[in-house]
Amino acid sequence: MSEEKKITFMLPDQQKEASISNTSSEKYLEFFPDELTELINSFHGFELDTIELHIAGAIDSGGATKLFVDFSGEAGMKFTLKKKDEKGE
Repeated sequence: MSEEKKITFMLPDQQKEASISNTSSEKYLEFFPDELTELINSFHGFELDTIELHIAGAIDSGGATKLFVDFSGEAGMKFTLKKKDEKGE
């Protein structure tokens, strides 16, 4: 039975001057997909419409993939929410 890969988003910690040229984990904040779900659920009356990911780099270390997002250039994350359908559809 194959083990499911874990994915984390690595967001730069501005206070620690993170950059994609230095991918040491202590300069980045890990953002897990479950945290994204919690964040989206906190916007009552809205649901996730689209996610755009502009990744600056990635590291695959066995059972985990770390996707690095940088603040400069075109890298970043964009979440678009839409108002929930009142009919529950």
